Amino acid sequence: MRIKHVFVGFAAAALMCTSAFADEEEGGFSGNVTIASDYSFRGISQTNLLPAIQGGFDYELENGFSFGTWASNVNYGDGTSQELDLYVGFTQSLNDTTSLSFSLIQLEYPGEGENYDYQEIAASLDISSISLGFVYSPSYVGVNDWQFTYLSLGYGTTLGENVDFSASIGLNSADDIAGDGEDTYMDYAVGVSVPLKGLDLGLQVVGTNIEDGGEASEGRLVFSLSKSL
Repeated sequence: MRIKHVFVGFAAAALMCTSAFADEEEGGFSGNVTIASDYSFRGISQTNLLPAIQGGFDYELENGFSFGTWASNVNYGDGTSQELDLYVGFTQSLNDTTSLSFSLIQLEYPGEGENYDYQEIAASLDISSISLGFVYSPSYVGVNDWQFTYLSLGYGTTLGENVDFSASIGLNSADDIAGDGEDTYMDYAVGVSVPLKGLDLGLQVVGTNIEDGGEASEGRLVFSLSKSL
């Protein structure tokens, strides 16, 4: 696919840029692993309401470039069992409270799910505790010319000493994306996270406003245990 070739070219360029600065600016690896009761993506379960094991690695440079990978099990009922995301990104601080980020993401579904492979271009503006996001895909979930856009608003803060609170809402747009001729749907997530013996215990309420999407898109609780590496 042409877009995949663009992704590879962009990734190579980003790696060359990061390499050029590697001797001058200190970078670092980070990682994460999560066990969750469900993998919810934009309000819709990707595991048919079953548990998920997820994890990823990132490398960040002080010049603003980053790249990494993230993976999870999925269950679409057709033999698709894995999702693997690859990304390159750049973040620029505008002042002490504001930053602007861009990323290019390749979503891969190895084996039976390879027809779902697609790309997303994302941008976000973070102002203090508020985040504004925009995502575009020219061939959403591998469907040629099925153009998708996503607008999101997020908020995060700390309650007391150890409780992190987050809330987000998003507008998903593509032809008939919600079924029955509906071209948009809203998703939401509200949750808290607390430390627990070196882990992070999370609880979220997630869902969408899709009327006939079944249990996979209805409001529900998602529990998770995660560890940063």
